[in-house]
Amino acid sequence: MVVAVTNGLTDVKNQLMQLGYDVVNYGEYNMPIDAVVYSGAYLATSQMSNSNFGTNFGVLMVNATNKSISEIESILKRRTYTPLF
Repeated sequence: MVVAVTNGLTDVKNQLMQLGYDVVNYGEYNMPIDAVVYSGAYLATSQMSNSNFGTNFGVLMVNATNKSISEIESILKRRTYTPLF
């Protein structure tokens, strides 16, 4: 899974790399990505091009605000924020 992480989330980026994720810098990677981890209420979607949408399922957007690394990893594994049932 390729996860793009926004600037300022260095700890999250390093921890995801330690967990075995392929982590890239958001806005600097021009190949398909599976998820974006960002912080705050706003994400500059203008930096995301159509080439980033590598799957038919789109890109999972994960807001890291007030989330632990285990919560972020759980979201990435399930590809949802909460269980459906």
